[in-house]
This record gives sequence, C-alpha cells and structure tokens, in this order.
Amino acid sequence: MDLLLSYVLGLASALPFLYVFRTRRSEAPAKPTAVAADAVRDGGGPTPDRRLAELAETVIGLGEEIGRLTFDPAAPDVPPESLADYRRVLDGYSGATDALDSGDFEQVRQELAHARNALVRMDARAHRLPVPVDVSRAARERGGPPSPQPLQDRRFSYSGSNEREYTIPIDWPEPGRSAIMEVTRNGTGSTEFNSVLVMAEQNRPKTLRVRILGGSARARFYLATTPDSFEAPTHLRIAPSEVHRGTGTWTVRLHPLSEAVELVREHQGSGAEVLVHHARAPAVLGIHVSGPSGWEVEYRCLKKHGRWERCRFGRLETLMYDFLDEDRKSARICGPGLIVVHAAESARWSLSVAPPRPAPPSGPLSGIRRLFEI
Repeated sequence: MDLLLSYVLGLASALPFLYVFRTRRSEAPAKPTAVAADAVRDGGGPTPDRRLAELAETVIGLGEEIGRLTFDPAAPDVPPESLADYRRVLDGYSGATDALDSGDFEQVRQELAHARNALVRMDARAHRLPVPVDVSRAARERGGPPSPQPLQDRRFSYSGSNEREYTIPIDWPEPGRSAIMEVTRNGTGSTEFNSVLVMAEQNRPKTLRVRILGGSARARFYLATTPDSFEAPTHLRIAPSEVHRGTGTWTVRLHPLSEAVELVREHQGSGAEVLVHHARAPAVLGIHVSGPSGWEVEYRCLKKHGRWERCRFGRLETLMYDFLDEDRKSARICGPGLIVVHAAESARWSLSVAPPRPAPPSGPLSGIRRLFEI
C-alpha cells in the first residue's frame, strides 16, 4: 500500500497548521525562507551567509514536498508510530525555518535530517518494510550529543565530509527493491560507504556490504536488499577508512534500477557500475579489464524460466572474477539480467555481449572434424 502523505503546506499557508501538532506555539513564525530564497536568485541580499541562503531553497523544497503529500492524522487506522513521525516531520520543518532566522547552519542541517528521517520511517512502515531506527534521535533521548547529519538538498541525495561518520536511514527509491547508489568523492584518503542493519537503538550496526572509494572518484554501486541480500539493510554507514583517513567531501544519490546502464552490444566504463541487458536470447558476456586490485562481475537472471528449468542466477551471484591487472574472460548468460561490475576506481573495462557459438556437430566423425577444424 502506497503511503500518500498530504499536508497542504506552502510557505504562506503551511505554518498555521502547525499549532495542531505543536502546542508550544501560539502563533505562526515568520517566513525567512522566502526572503533567503530571493537572496539566492538575486545573487546576494539580506542573507549574509551564502550557505544559509542555499539551505533556504532546500527548506522550501521540503515544505513543497510535504505540501504534495497526503496524510490524515484523524484516520482511524493510522498507526500511532506514524502519527508521531508525522509530527516530527512538521517539527523538523518548523525548526529548520527558525534556524534560518538565527543563521545557524548546523542546526538547519539537523532539523532537515530529523524531518527526512521521519518521512523515511513512515514510508517504510506503509510498505511493510523494516522500519529504520532513527539513530540520531535515539542518541539525543539518551542524553548524548547529536549525531552528525548529512546535507540533504533533495530526496535521495546526501552530502557530507570525509572526516566525519554518518548513519543514514535508507530511503529506497522503489520500496522493496534494490537500488543504485551513485557516489562522488573528492579529496584525499578513503571513505567507506557500507550497507548496515541496525536491529535496535542500543545495537551496533551489523555490516552487510563494504564499499570503499578513495581519492577523487565516482562509482555506481549496487545497493542490494532481499532477495539479493540475505538480510535487508536499514542504513548507510558512511565513515572515514580506518586505514587511509583523509579530507574532502562526498555526495551520494540513490537511483531506481530502471536507471541502470543498458548493455546492448558493448559498453566501456571504469570502477563500479550497474548495467542491464534486455535481449531475450542466451548470450556470451565478455569483459576486458585493465587496472589494479582485481575485479568481479555479478549477474542476476531476469528471464522467466519454465517449471523444470533451473538457473543458479535467480539472485545476484558471481559470474566471473580474477585478480590480474590485465585480463580477458567470458561466460554464458541466460539472456536478460542485471550485470554488476566491481573494480578499482582507476580500472578501465569493456563489456560486450554476443550470441553463443553453435554447438559442434555430433556423430562418429565429430572428433575428426574438430581435430582438423573441418
């Protein structure tokens, strides 16, 4: 069941509704976001801090997103947990506008993250998926310091520092399906972008998949959930590498699998990538790799097999791999399927698909024919 959150919340009409959920407010606050947005469009103006002016656009975007959603807090079947999270969404939005007034850059980020985290929890609950623990809120309720929060300029987009650690609830573009995680990193050292499972507020995250990106690089990782992963991850843990800590920034964007690169005949790329092959006929997938640290190609068959046909690629599995710096390999695939390449960020590779070679003729003379290539 899709969750349609609708709270007609525009910059002029939204905040008067907040008193329903925030009894500590007796009147609607001022609307600094509109002024700050004008500063961005005009290239300056009343907001001295350019960063805050840009954040104002993000706050406006959140308000417009909330305004397009539908949610009836008085509905008889609304879970109390969803109602509590919805109130957190409104509190986060209002808190972000207040922080803009005071020019508190970090507080704006915190409030935006609180609102987004609550929206993710509501969406997961509506789709009957594991509801991610709000790690930051749990720490605050225990009296601990607030956790670092990434900047979220829009849904499915996050950015942060290579020198800090973040635990972010996963907002799946297609709930219940795996996704593509596009990572852009700038700076020195290395950063881990790991899928983790947080079972409870007090538990340490359980790492399900480790991904490391170093230097200034870009990669498109496969963010797997069940059935391609034995357990469904709930969060992304983004943290400096313990071996090669560094400086700089990163950006993560989550995409649906429909945005995988289509492999028709040949595709050249580098590092990690997610591709899809649509042809129905069986084929031979070939790869030529040049780069360090070895490589791996995974494949998940999307063909509808008959009742008695067996395919070991019903879930994402290793198709071929090696540890050589320069290598060529090939393997048969059933036809349509997802193809995931794992390689070092500096590795260059070329993938190709071709029809399989016809089977050699059988019969008493087949061995002689093969010997003399008749």
